[in-house]
Order: sequence, then structure tokens, then C-alpha cells
Amino acid sequence: MDDDRVTGAARKVAGKAEAAIGDFVGDGKTSAEGRATELRGKAESLVGQAKDAARDVADTASDYLDDAVERGKDFIQEGRRRLPDAAESYYRDGTSVVRGQVADNPLAALVVAGTVGYLLALLLHRR
Repeated sequence: MDDDRVTGAARKVAGKAEAAIGDFVGDGKTSAEGRATELRGKAESLVGQAKDAARDVADTASDYLDDAVERGKDFIQEGRRRLPDAAESYYRDGTSVVRGQVADNPLAALVVAGTVGYLLALLLHRR
């Protein structure tokens, strides 16, 4: 609870008492001052309530942010755990496709391999 709420509530009670005393003795000035003090106490209490509400919103936002960070960390860890399995799967799939292409078109595979070898030899020879 914010200090403004406490002091506002105390000021409000003091203002009510002052206004009641002013009304009882017939002193208009004391009564008016008491009502002004009471209103100042209400306003201060409202400021304290607003501060409390803002603090609650900030705490809730912080909790949501912490939760999002934890979920992100969990997601990353799960991805790191799955990455080796996925890489292995892609490697097996790629190897299978290349083997299939070589088996279906052995002459084309031989020409491609020869061309790649020739280009690599040219590159290495120039250095």
C-alpha cells in the first residue's frame, strides 16, 4: 500500500473531524478548512491508489515478460535438442536422393563428376 493512501486517509479523517467541530461550534471558517483538508485527503488517497494500480500493472507486465523469456529459452533448448536429429535426417535424405539419381542416370553422373573434377583442377592449377 502506498504512503499517499495512508496519509490521504488520515488527512481525510482529520478533515472530517475538523469540519464536524466547525459545524458543531458554528465556526464557518473551521468547517470550510476541515472540508478542504478532507478533499485534500481524498485526492492524496486517490494518488496513492493510482500509484498502487501502476505498480500492479508493472508487476504483471514483468511477470508476463519473465514467462515469455522462459518459454523462449525452452523453445531454444528444444531446437538445440532436435537439431542433430534433423541434420542427420537431412543428410540421410540427401544421400538417398543422390544415390537414386546416380543409379537412374549413371552416364550423366559420370559427366557431372568429371566436369567438377576438371573445374577444380583448373582452379588449383592457377594458384
